Amino acid sequence: MDFFSQIIPRYLLTKRSLTIMVTTAAAFAFLFIIIYKPFNVEHWAEVSRFVFVACVLGIVLLGMSIAAISRIIMCYHAKKHTITYLRYILWVFIELLLMSAAFTVCSTLTGVQLDIAEAFEKSLLNTSLILLIPYIVSITAFTLQDRNRRLREIEEDYDKAIQQRSEGKGIISFYDERGELQLSVTKGNLLYVESADNYINIWYMKSNMPKKLMLRNTLKRTAELLADTHVMRCHRGYMVNMEQVKVLRREKDSFFLELGIEGVKDIPVSKTYSDAVMKWLQM
Repeated sequence: MDFFSQIIPRYLLTKRSLTIMVTTAAAFAFLFIIIYKPFNVEHWAEVSRFVFVACVLGIVLLGMSIAAISRIIMCYHAKKHTITYLRYILWVFIELLLMSAAFTVCSTLTGVQLDIAEAFEKSLLNTSLILLIPYIVSITAFTLQDRNRRLREIEEDYDKAIQQRSEGKGIISFYDERGELQLSVTKGNLLYVESADNYINIWYMKSNMPKKLMLRNTLKRTAELLADTHVMRCHRGYMVNMEQVKVLRREKDSFFLELGIEGVKDIPVSKTYSDAVMKWLQM
């Protein structure tokens, strides 16, 4: 009983989910009636193909009109009242009864003499198959989507927490294009980052020797992730750890940054980023 007293998730009451459920049920109903010919529609098929399809569309529109009105009422009702699983199930059951009653009327109007109770029983069985199957499939899909969304949010929150903790310890982290962590290095050991088409080369110190790691990501995206660090863009193809810069050297109309480490090349500074570099060095 605890399950039935729980409030249903909000994603089942959004306009998007309600629209998808109704349209999915309509498409399934059309195919179901075309194939299995319930509600005495086989008698309409004897007239002509056009009349048969028109009558099937009429039945589908009738049923979906009832479902759409019911869902609109549910949507407004949910704004002022809570809807538990028990109420939701009862609501769907009432939809089934209303549709079955409407389809029973349609069946009797075909001219075929049927007992009303028998016609309603058959209509209820067919309507249950038409409505419940797409409803269950839709609800399952919505539940999986919501679960995946919440898992992504948990992973993102975890990554942010790890990144914040790393920044607090002076650690700079690098991620690939899928957002997966590939390298964490102390800011004192990071040298520079260079672009290599759709990849970046990360140069850092390890055992007093410069090392390189290549990973798939863009320099632009990396610059956005490192916006709050001392690793800044100095060229369209380079980012440099400004704390490692020892010398700013000018050659004719160009500037270069020297890191003063053997085996590490000088990093060029383009005019686009020269003002920002100068400003940082003057701080």
